[in-house]
Amino acid sequence: MQKFIKSKLAFFKRDMSGAVTVDWVVLTAAVIGLGIGVVTVFSDGTTGAAATSNQNLAQAMTAAANTN
Repeated sequence: MQKFIKSKLAFFKRDMSGAVTVDWVVLTAAVIGLGIGVVTVFSDGTTGAAATSNQNLAQAMTAAANTN
């Protein structure tokens, strides 16, 4: 029985078929993490730009309405 367990453990140690799966999981997690980081960084800037554009547009519409 002990010899059987040792041979199975030795085979498991030499088997590399699961290593590719682990690599893909780690790589995918890294890409998703970087994507979330990029969205987080740029969302603050785009929110500020949208607010500024909204204010400028509101002022221009108010000025245009007052000229008539």
